[in-house]
Amino acid sequence: MGYGAGENAGRGSRMALCLWWPGFELELERIRTPSLADQPLALPTVGDRRRIEMGCSVAASSGVEPGMIVSQAIALCPSLVLCEPDPDFHDAACGRVLDLLRLWSPVVERSSDRGRFFVGIDGLERLYGPPERQIAGLRARLGALSPWLASSARVGYAPGKFAAWVAARSGRPGAAACVAPADLAAFLARQPVDVLPVSPRMVGRLKRLGVVRLEQLVRMPEPALVSQFGADGRRALAWARGSRIDHVRPEAPARPIRVALDFPSPIGQLELLHAALDRLIARALEHPRRRGKSVRGLRVSASLEDGGSWSIRAIAREPTSEPARIGAFLRSRIALDRPRRAVETLRLECFRFGPASAQTGLFDPKEGAPRALGSLETRSGELLPPFRRAARVLRLRLGGAALYRVLELEPNSRLPERRHALMELA
Repeated sequence: MGYGAGENAGRGSRMALCLWWPGFELELERIRTPSLADQPLALPTVGDRRRIEMGCSVAASSGVEPGMIVSQAIALCPSLVLCEPDPDFHDAACGRVLDLLRLWSPVVERSSDRGRFFVGIDGLERLYGPPERQIAGLRARLGALSPWLASSARVGYAPGKFAAWVAARSGRPGAAACVAPADLAAFLARQPVDVLPVSPRMVGRLKRLGVVRLEQLVRMPEPALVSQFGADGRRALAWARGSRIDHVRPEAPARPIRVALDFPSPIGQLELLHAALDRLIARALEHPRRRGKSVRGLRVSASLEDGGSWSIRAIAREPTSEPARIGAFLRSRIALDRPRRAVETLRLECFRFGPASAQTGLFDPKEGAPRALGSLETRSGELLPPFRRAARVLRLRLGGAALYRVLELEPNSRLPERRHALMELA
């Protein structure tokens, strides 16, 4: 599985470097407000029933854990300081780190966690030397951006993103762990099962079975894991053995469509916010870069009265270019996470696009093609794709089966009940 930089350009980089800052958002708040330097901090979720999304080590020592209700956390740690989410500030800091990393390597991939980044390093030894020298040079660049970034980064160097992340996780703040390809299996065997990128429920079941470390997981037969956990069991075993190497893939340069609306006075009524959102959707769909494409990824953000920001990010199940569908989709998301204060500026960003959204007839035998004259037949009773999508949407909206087809069983039977049956469309 060894690839050179030129051979593997289409698949990304096999060797990965992971940079991880635990509690990235909370540390940014400490930098922005120095008076919080020694205080126990926590970042709550948004919504009516707020929970702890992230806590610092000081708060964790008092028993504050992610997922805990805010009132319970304050009861355990009365001096706990809740930092209101400020996604614009956090995303701007994340963007500065990404820009610096992209100047160092052409292959950079961000994680869903703001404080974790992956850098592809295939071929970089010709520019920067061996791994230790590469890491030292990267720390020097981070130090020029912020001394905290250089001193607190945990760095992992290993084949594949998973192993690099585990290496970074196992180190101390400001330390680096380098894992050679020949040592990968032995390194992973010592790690706890908590590092596996699977659901917490699966990790809990593994622990109840007595599987605490990956070396115990490796000794289990693959058929037994598949029978218990399905495809997740097979993937977990491949990760534990070090046989699954997930490459770092460069992100395509995004050219999102951004539109904004400033209000003469802050607005707090939800109806006015919806009306402003409809205007932004119409302006975004009229943008020249949107023509010929549908929209799938959307982000709504706002600058709030008295400082701070708010944002929601959503990926539509089906790409569309219909303003009514986009508006209904975003309004449902806003209902779950409303701005905490009145809005001064509302912004809409379309960052992911799909093919042109032209609805075909329900009886089109093939997607994107005109209906064949006089023919609605399909091979082997195959259901037409538009029918399949319509049945799925109706099932989700009505909470049960909505469309059926007549299935011929025994057409010559003397009993009418045996001749045909109704079968739910799937």
